[in-house]
Amino acid sequence: MSVLNGNISIKIKEVQLMSWGVSSVSVVARPYHALAFRLRGRASFSDSNLNLDTKQGDVFYMPAHQAYSAVYQEENEILVIHFESDSDSEMENYELNNYHTVSALFRKINDIWSKKANGYYYEALSVFCEILRSIEIQQNYSIDNETMKAFEKAVECMEEGYISSAFSVNKMVEEAHMSGTYFRKLFLKRFNTTPTEYLKEKRLLHAERLLSTGRCSVKEAAELSGFNDVKYFCRVVKKEYGVPPSKLFKHTGSREKSY
Repeated sequence: MSVLNGNISIKIKEVQLMSWGVSSVSVVARPYHALAFRLRGRASFSDSNLNLDTKQGDVFYMPAHQAYSAVYQEENEILVIHFESDSDSEMENYELNNYHTVSALFRKINDIWSKKANGYYYEALSVFCEILRSIEIQQNYSIDNETMKAFEKAVECMEEGYISSAFSVNKMVEEAHMSGTYFRKLFLKRFNTTPTEYLKEKRLLHAERLLSTGRCSVKEAAELSGFNDVKYFCRVVKKEYGVPPSKLFKHTGSREKSY
């Protein structure tokens, strides 16, 4: 799930203007998320999975419960929103085509939060949503047509070949001719789920159809749906449906999803 997902819940905890000098720090996991607009400076962040750079005019997102290291190569100043949410995304950096619009919104929410006039929380929450909206619009606009064509072609290949056990997420990434990280970011933005989960869901739905006919054995349904390990297939079905594959067609209606 991404912080730009419209389905997440948000509770603002604090809005602050913060600054640092040149330094290197290790930060323990905190119980809140942070979305920061960099007014000046450059910084690098790393956790156990990612290394990201951010600069003046970028917006940086750091998820809750995430320990990280930061290197500030020069004087840094940010406007940051600390908030609670059900988002479980990785840290992200957003480069903006028009950072002036987002900068004005961050300054506005900081002013609202500082003054705390009547109804300030709801006004601040409204501006926060506008910030997320502006970032998402700019992120979508920045994806050029050729990149999207390659992405759509990779998704099309999955729709055609997912029942083959030889097909994998790596095949999609190779077809798209882009990094795995970037492909997964586009996929999450488009389908609101990961490529791995999407592929698994497609295969499970196909297996369900086969089993519901009563003409396929569990082993055949697994193999014809892209699962080359029957034991793994049985574990996944039991976890997802609550019953073993042999009883699946008796307990489920259609679980088709619209993405």
